[in-house]
Amino acid sequence: MRRFVHLIAVTTTAAFALAPLSAPSAAPLADTAPAAADNTDGSGAVLVDEISPRAVGADDTLTLSGRVTNTTDSELTDASVRLRYTEVPFEQRSELDTYDDGESDPPEQTHGETPIDTELEAGESATYELEVDVADLDLGGAGVYPIAVEARTGSGTELGSQRTFLPYQDDSSPEPADIAWVWPLAGGPHRTDDDTYLHRDFPQSLTADGRLGTLLSAGAQEGGLPLAPEVDDTAPPQEESASPTDDDADDGAEGDADSGVPVTWAVDPALLDDVNRLTEDSYEVLAEPLADVEGEDPETTEHDSSGAAQVWLEQARDALGDETLVSTPYASPDIPALLANGREEDAEAAMTLSEQKLADILGRAADSSVAWPADGHMDTAARDFYNEHGATRFVLDSSAMPPHPWAEESAPAAAPLSLPESEEDGTALLADSQLTDALAQHGRGPGQAALGTQRFAAETAMLSAAGDGDSDSGGSIVAVPPRDWNPDPAFARNVLRDSDDLPWLEPAALEDVRSGSTDEPQRQELSYPARGTPEQLSGSYLDGSGDLREEVRLFNSILVKDEEGSIEDNDPYRPALLRLSSAAWREEEKLASTARDLVDYSVRESLNQVRIIPTEPVTLAAQRGKIGIPLANDLQDHTVRVDLTMFSENNEQLSVGDYPSPIELGPETKTTVYVPLEARVNGRTVLHLDLHNTTGEPLSSGEVLTPVNATGLGSQALIISAAGALVLVIALAPRALRKWARKRARSGQDGPEGPTDSGASDDNRPSSEQPNQTGGSERDPEA
Repeated sequence: MRRFVHLIAVTTTAAFALAPLSAPSAAPLADTAPAAADNTDGSGAVLVDEISPRAVGADDTLTLSGRVTNTTDSELTDASVRLRYTEVPFEQRSELDTYDDGESDPPEQTHGETPIDTELEAGESATYELEVDVADLDLGGAGVYPIAVEARTGSGTELGSQRTFLPYQDDSSPEPADIAWVWPLAGGPHRTDDDTYLHRDFPQSLTADGRLGTLLSAGAQEGGLPLAPEVDDTAPPQEESASPTDDDADDGAEGDADSGVPVTWAVDPALLDDVNRLTEDSYEVLAEPLADVEGEDPETTEHDSSGAAQVWLEQARDALGDETLVSTPYASPDIPALLANGREEDAEAAMTLSEQKLADILGRAADSSVAWPADGHMDTAARDFYNEHGATRFVLDSSAMPPHPWAEESAPAAAPLSLPESEEDGTALLADSQLTDALAQHGRGPGQAALGTQRFAAETAMLSAAGDGDSDSGGSIVAVPPRDWNPDPAFARNVLRDSDDLPWLEPAALEDVRSGSTDEPQRQELSYPARGTPEQLSGSYLDGSGDLREEVRLFNSILVKDEEGSIEDNDPYRPALLRLSSAAWREEEKLASTARDLVDYSVRESLNQVRIIPTEPVTLAAQRGKIGIPLANDLQDHTVRVDLTMFSENNEQLSVGDYPSPIELGPETKTTVYVPLEARVNGRTVLHLDLHNTTGEPLSSGEVLTPVNATGLGSQALIISAAGALVLVIALAPRALRKWARKRARSGQDGPEGPTDSGASDDNRPSSEQPNQTGGSERDPEA
C-alpha cells in the first residue's frame, strides 16, 4: 500500500511540473547673382542712364543722359560733361572687350561741352543731357565706334568717364542677320534634401524684380506679367536698379507686345521643382550655408509657404504653355563626369525625372530633339547619351566647335554634327561665346541697363557685318545668356525689343537656324576643351558620396515599392543625389560639401524614423509568456517592410519563440509585435532587439536592450509542493481513520469502570471468536 501511494504522489508532481502556464505580464504599448561692377575709368563720377538712339545714321542726333557726382572733397561750381570718340571703328570684336574693360586708351577726340548748372557739394549729384549731331563727328563708315562721356572741373581736371559704344549705319550696311534666342529658366541647385533650402533669398527671386521674375516677365513679352510685387521680409534687400525713363519704359512695353520675338525657353526642371516645393507647406532654410554640419543637426529657420512662388508658377504655366520648350536633365548634372565614372544610372534617372517634373508642374513635355548640355560643352560619350534619348540638335558654346583659322568670325552659327550609327548628321547650334559673356557682364547696378543694351547692339552689329559666308544674308546668331543670368529688368526687355528694332537683326525661331550649305566646313569637329576634364566634377568628388549612396540604398531597401509609382515614390532621395551631381558644383566645392553632408544627415534621420519604441523592464511571472514589442514608422509618405531581430543574452536561461516576420508598417503607423518567451531559470537577463531589411542588413548601428526578470518558477514550486502535500494527505487518510476507529473500539470495550473480567458472557465477544458447536474456538477466514 505504501509503495502504491508513493507512486501516485510522484506522478501527480510530474504532471504539475510539465503543465503549461500562460500568464503574459507585459502589456502592449500604444537666387540671386551679384550685380556687375560699374564700368568706369574714374571713381564713379559719371553715370550713363540712357543712350538714344541705340544706332545712329548721319542725320541723327545722339542724346546721352545720366548723372555726374562730385567725388572730390571740395565744392564744384563749374563742372561740365563732353563726348570723347574716334573716327575709326573697331576692326575686330575682341577689341570690344579690351575697350570695355578699360585696358585700351580712351578715345582721343572730343566734341561738345555741356555745363552742369548746379553747384555740387562733395558727394552731391546732378543730372546732365548731352546732345551731339552725328554729322559733326565725321565718322568713317558703317561700324561700331568707341565713345565715352567725360566729366571735368572748370580747370580742366577730369573727374571721371564712362565708356560705351556707338553703332553707325550707312548705305553700305549688310543685310540683317537672323537672331534666335534661347531664354534660360535655370540656375544652380537651391535645395539639399527636399525640404531644406541653401539660401533664404530664393523666394525673393520669384517676385517682379527678382531674377526669375525678371526672366519670366521679359521673356513672355507681354508688357510684363502680374508677378508678386511684395518683398519677402526674410530676404536681404536687393540693390535698387536704375529704371529707364517713362518714355523708354512705355516704348519697351509697346514694342514687346507688338514684336513677339520668337523665344525658345530652356528650363531646368529641378528649378521648377524648387519653386513648386515652396508652394506646398512650410520649408526650412539653412542659417549658415557654409557652416560645417557634418554629423550634426543643421541650424535652420522655418518659413511659411511662398505666395510669390504660387503666382510665379501660375504665370510660368501660361507663358510656357504653347512656346517652344527645351529641357536639361534634372538639375543639369555633369553628364560627362557621370558617364566617365560609371554613374550611368544617375544620368538615366536625370532624364526620366526631368520628363516627370515637366509633366507634373507644367503639364507638358519638352522638345526632346534639342539638348542643352551644361556649360555648352559635351564629349562624344555625352553626345551619344543625348542622342540615345532623341536629341539631334545640340545648343553648344561656339568654342565647342571653333571655326577654322581662315573662317574666323564668319563661321556659321549652325554646323553639321556627326551622330553615332546614323547616316544623317545632327546639328550643332553654336551660341556666340563673346555675346554670352557680354550679356552676363552687365547686371543690376546703376546705369547697367543702358550700358548692357549698348554693348549688345555693338556685339550684334559686328556679328552681322561678319556674316557667315553667305553673300545673300548676314547669317545667323544664336543668343544664349548664362544659366544663372540676373539682368536688370530694363536690360532684359531691351535686348528682345532691339532684336526686332535694330536694322541689322531679324528675329528667328531656333528651329529655323540651319546648317550652312558651303562645300567646305568652316568649323572644326566637336571637341571637349582641355579645360573641360579638369573642371568637370572629379571622380573623387563623386566617389566621396559613396557612403551616402549606401545609406540611400539601405533606406530604399525597406520601402514597399509601387510598380506604377514615380522615381520619388520608390527612390525618394534620387532628386537630392542628382542635385549633388549638378555641373553647378564645379566652382562651388565648399557649398557642395555642405549640401552633401546635409543630405547624408537627412537620410540617417529617415532611417531612424523606422524604429523600435523602447519599453520598461519586463517581469515574466510564469515560465512561459508573451511580451509586446512596439514598432513605429514615423515617415509621412512611405510604407516600409522590416524584419525584427530578437535574441536572449542567455539562451539557457530565457529563450525566444517564433513571431511574425517580416512586418509591414504604413506611413505614420505604430504596431505591436507579440513575442513568446520561455524561462528555464529564475533571474534577470537581457533581450537584444534590432530592425533589419529583409536581407538581414541592420537599419541602425545601435540595438534596443530590454531587461526581462523571470519570477514564475518560484510561484510554480509553491503550487507543486501544495499539490504533493494534498496527495499525501489523501493517501494517508484511510489508515489514520482505521487506527482512530480501533482506538475508539478499545475505548468502548473497557468502559468507564475498566475492562470486564474473564467470566464475561460469550455473547460479548466478536462473532469471529464465538465457540463452534464442538466447543472449540474458530477465526473467520475473511477477517
